[in-house]
Amino acid sequence: MLAAAVDLFGERGYEGVGIAELLARSSAPRGSLYFHFPGGKEQIGIEVVGRVGAEVAARFRGLHDSGVDLNKFIEMVFKTTAKECKDRAYVASCPMAAIATGFGEGNPKLGDAVGQAFSLWEREIAAAAEARGMSPINAKVFASAMLVAIEGAFVVSKAQRSSAPHLNASRAMQAFAASLLVN
Repeated sequence: MLAAAVDLFGERGYEGVGIAELLARSSAPRGSLYFHFPGGKEQIGIEVVGRVGAEVAARFRGLHDSGVDLNKFIEMVFKTTAKECKDRAYVASCPMAAIATGFGEGNPKLGDAVGQAFSLWEREIAAAAEARGMSPINAKVFASAMLVAIEGAFVVSKAQRSSAPHLNASRAMQAFAASLLVN
């Protein structure tokens, strides 16, 4: 059910997906939904955010641990995001962005989960930037901008049905990183 939720939330956001659709996409019986997810759709959303958040953080960490320089780090991140959009035929964005922009005030736990996942990503990106010579303050600024560029590229790529936003974001982040390394 979580895999189906990742796909559906990426396609239409959190509010654009109903329980019946989650059940149909996952081929799960209705009784299993509330057995495994007594908190309903919000709990599913929280678990999707946790899963995607951890997977992406691990990718950042793995790329950092590979020892590539900062330009290659940035390039590889955006090549991956461009490929993900293309593989989804530009009908889905990052499920995290789709969830983050699509839940309401009635979902504070979901909001907290998204905020924690984004913070984790920023910490991983900042650690990679700092290890490659950026000051701690600049690394935090860079990580925040990188997160915004990643999520923005997903949204614009979906709207334009093109990988160009990812490639452009990569170039922009490389230039930004270079400016932060000298200061």
